[in-house]
Amino acid sequence: MRHVRRHAGSLAAVVAFSAALTGTAQASPAGPVDLGTLPGDDISSVLAVNDAGVMAGLSSAGANPRRDLLVRWDAGGGITALPTPGGNAGQVRDINENGVSAGYVLTATDAVPTRWDAQGQATTLQVPPGFHNATAWAISDTDVVVGSWLTPGNQYHGFRWDPDGQATDLGTLPGETWSMAEDISADGRIIVGSAQRAGANHAVRWVDGGPITELAPQSWSSGASRINALGVAAGTMKETTSGLTIPATWDSGGVLNRLDWPSSQPVWLSQIGPTGYVVGYGYLNPPTLSAVRWNPDGDLSVLPDDGLGADVQGVDADGTAVGTFQRRATVWSPAGERTQLGVLPGGTRSEAYRITGSGRVVGTATTATGKTHAVYWTLR
Repeated sequence: MRHVRRHAGSLAAVVAFSAALTGTAQASPAGPVDLGTLPGDDISSVLAVNDAGVMAGLSSAGANPRRDLLVRWDAGGGITALPTPGGNAGQVRDINENGVSAGYVLTATDAVPTRWDAQGQATTLQVPPGFHNATAWAISDTDVVVGSWLTPGNQYHGFRWDPDGQATDLGTLPGETWSMAEDISADGRIIVGSAQRAGANHAVRWVDGGPITELAPQSWSSGASRINALGVAAGTMKETTSGLTIPATWDSGGVLNRLDWPSSQPVWLSQIGPTGYVVGYGYLNPPTLSAVRWNPDGDLSVLPDDGLGADVQGVDADGTAVGTFQRRATVWSPAGERTQLGVLPGGTRSEAYRITGSGRVVGTATTATGKTHAVYWTLR
């Protein structure tokens, strides 16, 4: 693995490579398929999808106030409402490969972590006395749920919720007061998140039920809120208060790999794929945001955008990236070819958020009446 950033002189080479790939792919993706809404609703969105194509998200109505209902779509697009014990709103934040999803339910006074099994039946976490406002963010393929809650002293701490119902407070760095657990590896062994140290945010992880440890202990600040199935985490760090933003990954052993970023301007990471491809966006040529992709070795390529800017949100095992270009959901092939995906009849806009291993791209598109619906496209 490489551990040395390339200097800013490599920017010209990166941009030249990007320009050489400008153009559109010859593939003809199918879709979009309109996933619709529950009866009486007019807006929907997918918040999570697994490789089997099972999706979870929201069906909504109204604007001010807006009412959101939790829903699940099977792989064929059939929609059903999910139960919300003790409340009538919330969010589903993640779904694993077994079709078990996790999120939270909003009651009249609190947020309660909730797990929905593959049939949609709900189980709520029995939050320990004094703990409150607990939200679940991710679930492993072993059904371990992670999230954050407020302690009796009103400090945020990460928590782990095991399938047997046991909930564990994940604690903080020594002498500090807060932490957040944000993602978990597929096997449930590695949890990543952030914690406070010396007044700054720092990337942390918990391994095999062990104590909290820092991923970049020599940095001034850092963050790692994304992890792939193999336990490789992705995030950014700064070595000094006024230092450059450095994109990075940490392998399952916690070893740092600095990703190429030949710019003094900020960069943000969107997702790390199953094999280690990373996508994000940043200011290579301000004021335009560039959509970028790193291969597993950390080498950077700029996704073609004709100099107009683009947004990238998801990437698969082969490096196929998805996002939005010129108000249209867009796919960039591993070779960099760009394909804009279709829109709904009478609609004018679409966005892509995630791509599954089977080639399903999920996102949203506008209808002829201007409403936003959850949709998917099929690439293969």
